[in-house]
Amino acid sequence: MKKYIIPLLNWRVLVLAALALVAFVLVVGEAEDITVLLLTKATGFAMGYACFRLGSHWDKAGLIDELNVYSENV
Repeated sequence: MKKYIIPLLNWRVLVLAALALVAFVLVVGEAEDITVLLLTKATGFAMGYACFRLGSHWDKAGLIDELNVYSENV
């Protein structure tokens, strides 16, 4: 059970999860005005890309090894 709690203790994992959640809501959400719709979709995709880049940067630096499936400590 401890192996499921360890990733939640790293603040970087929580930041990535929050960014991904907000990006998902913006991409999936709907709006009546076309301008608001395009703005929210563009913002959602930009946040998703930022989350991807931040996650890949932290992964290369070895700061989020808890998320690695092939980690030896899991």
